Amino acid sequence: MSINAIKPFVCINCGHRVRELYKKYSNTLKTTHCDKCHQITDKYIEFEEFIILIDALLLDSCAFRHIIYNGNFKIHWKVFFVVLLLESFALCRYKHDSGRIASSHLHERGFYMCTIQNIGEYLLISLMLLLITAFLELKQMLKFGLLNFTSIILKVVAISNLSKFFLLPILVWRNNTTDFGRNLHYMLVTSHHLCSLVLAYEATRAKNLRWISTIFVISAFALKEYFRYFTALQIESFFI
Repeated sequence: MSINAIKPFVCINCGHRVRELYKKYSNTLKTTHCDKCHQITDKYIEFEEFIILIDALLLDSCAFRHIIYNGNFKIHWKVFFVVLLLESFALCRYKHDSGRIASSHLHERGFYMCTIQNIGEYLLISLMLLLITAFLELKQMLKFGLLNFTSIILKVVAISNLSKFFLLPILVWRNNTTDFGRNLHYMLVTSHHLCSLVLAYEATRAKNLRWISTIFVISAFALKEYFRYFTALQIESFFI
């Protein structure tokens, strides 16, 4: 495949840049080994996309690197939009069940408002992560280009939102749980999402900056949650 010769790849184990993921001998493809860590450059090129998504949900940094740098991201954008709708419906349902959106005929409008709110949060966290990257590695950002870094950050945010798949059980069994159980479930999903965001972002950074970047990412996430709380109050006042 010609794309193997022109697309920049990385080793999923150490993050070292490599020229190719495999070599073609006649009708046989053989995976390459990283010059730095001497491990298989990317084992996931032989895996199904579903298996890769499962590993990403299990917070595997190698899966994050494959998806961000080496894989075909088109399918993940589709999954991202499905997750966006799922999260928006879960948020709208939560507000409706808790009485924050009292009128049933406003439920559809509430779903659209929650979708806009979530899109705003995605853009906000993407902007903050881009600023963090510029602060920590401005020279590298200028070297590889702003558009490339922006694309990477958007992929990081999209991958971390795979955690929102875990909202599905609370939608299915919402009538068979208590308020405490529902709030605990949302807290666990949020915790998994934060871990996913930190690990996905760390997979794109140099090892000597990971602790610093982790602190900044957690701070950005806290600011994003404050934004969520503020916009939620505005949406609720709109429906009252």
